[in-house]
Amino acid sequence: MLPLQALCATSELDSLEISPRESDISSETDTLCEVFNSKQLIVPGIFMVSGLVGAIDYENSLNRSVNDAFNDLSDGHTCKIDDYIRFLPSASHLVLGSVGVKSKHNFKERLLISATSHAAMLIMGYGSKFIIEEQRPDLSNNHSFPSGHVALAFTGAELLRQEYGTAYGIAGYAVASAVAFLRLYNNRHWFNDVLMGAGIGILSARIGCWLLPFERNLFKINNKSNKTSTIAITPAYNVADKSLSVSLYAVF
Repeated sequence: MLPLQALCATSELDSLEISPRESDISSETDTLCEVFNSKQLIVPGIFMVSGLVGAIDYENSLNRSVNDAFNDLSDGHTCKIDDYIRFLPSASHLVLGSVGVKSKHNFKERLLISATSHAAMLIMGYGSKFIIEEQRPDLSNNHSFPSGHVALAFTGAELLRQEYGTAYGIAGYAVASAVAFLRLYNNRHWFNDVLMGAGIGILSARIGCWLLPFERNLFKINNKSNKTSTIAITPAYNVADKSLSVSLYAVF
């Protein structure tokens, strides 16, 4: 039988290696969303052109008709949940891959895509507010065009679709559509503001993915090195104090 000291010395060398989850590993090659394709501009382009045309005359008959219908529906009531759920798709894009859902990019890459996408959304969306100065239908200020809430929600929805596939994308777009509905229901935007916000959001998410290959080079992110995540758990027993301890060593 080995002496107790020898057993303790051996135990300090024992470790448990835990390989990284497949859900948080990026592929060897660029994913489809990272490759620019002019066809990817069609959907956001339709939304943005439609919204811009409406902004030229935001009191046109279509905007008036849509907003009048929503005013009749709300009958003066409001629902402010859109102030909170607009963040849900973007937050899900970052978190889902870290809790077991299979993702196309690792966390660092998702963070870069998200940061770039939201920066593009802010520049296009909030920049337009101060250039066009469209009056809100409730007359509260002149920053109606485009809808920032909708732009943020659709950015997150498209990020979800690109990262996790159609099923998660549908869920994200359902939330984004609810935000768009509530912006009209609460009389905070014209119909064209919502269309433009949706277009900006979708385009922003695609810009974030298109620029990822350049950001990998800029920030020295290597796909292969990202796969070497290791967690080591080392138990140890102190003979003198008769105490047991555990050390955790992690590299991501």
